Amino acid sequence: MVDLTLILKAVVALSVIGVVTSAVLSTAARRFHVEVDPRVERVLDALPGSNCGACGNPSCFAVAEAIVVGDLPANACVAGGQAVADEVSTIMGAVACEVAVVVSARQCGGGDRAARAYEYSGVQSCAASARLAGGPLVCEAGCFGFGDCMRACPFDAIVMDERGLPRIDLVKCTGCGICAKECPRGGAGLLRLVPEDAPVVVRCNAHDKPKDRKAACSACCIACKRCEKDCPEDAIHVIDRLAVVDYEKCTGCGICVEVCPQNCIDLHGRARGSDAADTDGVGKNVPGFTTA
Repeated sequence: MVDLTLILKAVVALSVIGVVTSAVLSTAARRFHVEVDPRVERVLDALPGSNCGACGNPSCFAVAEAIVVGDLPANACVAGGQAVADEVSTIMGAVACEVAVVVSARQCGGGDRAARAYEYSGVQSCAASARLAGGPLVCEAGCFGFGDCMRACPFDAIVMDERGLPRIDLVKCTGCGICAKECPRGGAGLLRLVPEDAPVVVRCNAHDKPKDRKAACSACCIACKRCEKDCPEDAIHVIDRLAVVDYEKCTGCGICVEVCPQNCIDLHGRARGSDAADTDGVGKNVPGFTTA
């Protein structure tokens, strides 16, 4: 037979414990309450909220707190760009900060045109393949094509195309640089940040001898200096056996794209809407492009 008295005592005991615990927690909450500057919430609302970590902080909330207390500037949010910096400056009553807006660019045109050192059948990951004898590519600077950058992008700005190369949507790209950090060859410049209006991009990142480079990839820069000689603005030079663009001088005239015998220079830039100008070496045929 069930002892109702025992059940009643247990219910009363649990109720008392609950009341006492609630009172203790309520008192502790009042005593240890920390006032939060209302500007923190306002700054947080202005931030993208992606918690991408591109600024070096663990969360957007941490950034908002640091901005309000003065540990970070108003333009600390890399992903937010100029619009967020202006809004945060207004909230903080500070002078607007200019933000150098950048986007990610791929400096490799290899993909299915790059020679393979061996057949790789392991985990479909760039990082994993790089651990096996340096990766399956003959080129020591090329893209492995397994999409680690695509999966890491918090803004869904990268897709892998039919060539096995990442195509970057410059409309979505915030220049956070996470793709470059995730890429095992990003530190060497395979994925790099360039000005959002960068008119052209060299789709090669190799620095070995041109003869060896050409044997590894049919889309490589061969350091012929045609682009350098023909550029009317002196905006492109072959440095360490690779064509390098000076974006402060480049006007986007497209002559380097036209004269490159390897077709490894592409039209680029957010002004064209996306990385659609990455036309696999036929940038000269991009609809709507006219030389300035």
